Amino acid sequence: MSLSGINFSGLGTGIDTESIIKQLTQLSQRPIAALQKQQQQIQQRQTSINRISALASGLLSAASALDSFNSFSVVKAESADKTVATATVQPGAPAGSYTLQVNQLAQAHRIASSARTSQTDALGLSGQIVLNGRAINIAATDSLQVIAANINSAKVGINAAVISTASDSFTLTLTSANTGASNAINLSDTSGGTILQSLGLVGGTTSVRSPITNGAASLLFNDSATSIGTLIGLSAPQAGTIQINGTNVDIDFATDSLTAIAGKINNAGIPGVSASIVTVKDPVNGANRQQLRIVGDSSTPVFTDSNNILTNLGILQNSASQTLTEARDASFLINGLAATRSSNTLSDVVSGVTINLLKDTGSPTTTINIASDTETIRSSIETFVNRFNDLVSTVKELTFFDTQTLQGGPLLGESSVINLMDTLTQIVTDQVSGLSGSTSVLAQVGITLETDNRLSINNATLDNALNSRLGEVAKLFQAVGSATSSAVTYISSTDKTQSSSATGYAINITQLATQAAVTATTEKTANDNPNVETLTFTGGQFGASGRTVFLSANSTLDDIISQINADSVVSQFIVASKLGSRLTLTARQYGSNFNFNVVSSQAAASNNSGIGNVLLNATAQDVAGTINGEAATGNGQFLTGNVGNATTEGLQLRITSTVTGDLGKIVFTKGVANRVKTYAKEATDFLSGTLTQVSNSLGEQVKEIGEQIQRLQDRLKAEEVRLRTQFAEMERAVSRIRAAGAGLAGLTLPQQ
Repeated sequence: MSLSGINFSGLGTGIDTESIIKQLTQLSQRPIAALQKQQQQIQQRQTSINRISALASGLLSAASALDSFNSFSVVKAESADKTVATATVQPGAPAGSYTLQVNQLAQAHRIASSARTSQTDALGLSGQIVLNGRAINIAATDSLQVIAANINSAKVGINAAVISTASDSFTLTLTSANTGASNAINLSDTSGGTILQSLGLVGGTTSVRSPITNGAASLLFNDSATSIGTLIGLSAPQAGTIQINGTNVDIDFATDSLTAIAGKINNAGIPGVSASIVTVKDPVNGANRQQLRIVGDSSTPVFTDSNNILTNLGILQNSASQTLTEARDASFLINGLAATRSSNTLSDVVSGVTINLLKDTGSPTTTINIASDTETIRSSIETFVNRFNDLVSTVKELTFFDTQTLQGGPLLGESSVINLMDTLTQIVTDQVSGLSGSTSVLAQVGITLETDNRLSINNATLDNALNSRLGEVAKLFQAVGSATSSAVTYISSTDKTQSSSATGYAINITQLATQAAVTATTEKTANDNPNVETLTFTGGQFGASGRTVFLSANSTLDDIISQINADSVVSQFIVASKLGSRLTLTARQYGSNFNFNVVSSQAAASNNSGIGNVLLNATAQDVAGTINGEAATGNGQFLTGNVGNATTEGLQLRITSTVTGDLGKIVFTKGVANRVKTYAKEATDFLSGTLTQVSNSLGEQVKEIGEQIQRLQDRLKAEEVRLRTQFAEMERAVSRIRAAGAGLAGLTLPQQ
């Protein structure tokens, strides 16, 4: 019987029913135990398969690193004197040795105001000042601290700070955020203001800020069509009459753009003086900016300012009252050639190399050597070999068979693992299809298969190969295409692309790629268009609404070209130029994806762009042809083997030929790393990989056995309940019988 879950068996019968039930259920547990053992074994196999899959993924990563585009083109830079200069390089930078003599480091312009007794007292100055082409508001309540904060928040390329040289002496300092003479601080008052003079930042003299040959250049502005007052942010744009070589030119910042100002100067008829708008790359962010240039025929014109017109433009510069550091460029000799740069970081002196100047050296020179980084390449190869060996060791551990104990590993006889290792071993020992000679198998570069199926590296042999025939070693590992024509460049391939024979795949071109282009229908012979002209560009690259460019009134052909090329959107896809006296618009890229349309708001005339108000269509064509006689699809200059091709699916080539027809052949080889990557990817793919499928199948088996165990356990629990119920009923029946017997025994029978 049971009370509160406690069993008291045999109280009525004296039989140990609990022991009987326990023994009966233990007998029923045996099938469950057998299933649990089977489940554990399958789980162990699944865990082992997952270990193999993880190691195969590691090998895949190592192979991918070797097969990547830049893996064998990594280079390193060594500076003989790292206190003078250091260097970093991009993959593919040309090897070479460069002597470097640093004569002068670039430095940032720094100026200071006159000293004040307080940095927090209101200065009583109000109006606007212009710093680097941006207006800064000054209120009468502003202190030195507030002015510094306002300058910093304006983000005009100037860092402002208040320096205390004594307890009662505070100085405002302005430092250019960038080094170089071209980044000298430009500061000027607006109209007739004197705030900068009151602060003691500028003196009374002016000079040309950015001298160019026989002239002066302005600050850089975002565009040449918007009024200067708007570009600078002036609350009350000034007007004035400047003089150039004594000739008056009226300028109004409220309405005049850079283009308009250039037009006024040119229309003033100043002998030997001309003005133009040019597109200049911003040295800070590389964006296209617009600059006004005023030049004389033999010398720099003489400028007379009015109302701070020329200083606000940056043609002239007020002298600083107190210069702490001059703005100057870096000056150096590279391989004996003199050069200057605005920064001490030189990224455009040697292709792919960035040189950091650290110290002036004067006459002594240092040397920067650029060479292939064989150490990094060797490390990548060693990683590949180590990952292969890790896989071999783990497979051996999990598939062993002990002839003494007749015991085996959890993956003994597992065909997927056996096939994996057989295939990988064959790949690393096979000759690479399409290669021949001294670099066609890994063993020829010192990587051999040992008797335990692990790879080993002969360091001396590998180092010799990397140092003497690096390009051939790259082909041994990578997927590479080598064309017989310089007009054909291998770009990429896919896992579906098949290796060619040593003779290669024939390339035949039936159509060349072209660039979409249009030329204005009318020559431009006059610059007296009084109205703003609008050009609207449409096409897939410009979105549904297209892109509009406004051409200023009285624009020259050069002005029009500059304004189009300055547009941040249009310039990404189209370049404007001139063909004689006609405007030409050409797509930057090849192919039909870069077709475009253009229309003007004005009928074509000799004094405007000449595009006209009838839509012009600029169309191009894609390259067309075959590879190995198989169909290929063109996209611009890129020709790609079609899906389903037997040999060339996914093989992409760039065709730069100027003639159609036979362009020779391309030998396409799939090196060891590429083949290992492809096979390891097939084995470990998340959905379809062979190892993934085995693991999933084992997981299903574990699940099914678990469900079977659960059903047996549920049945056993029900049986245990039934037995307890039956034994309890028996106990109660026996107890009732005994109670009845005891009652009968106590009865007194009547006397006869």
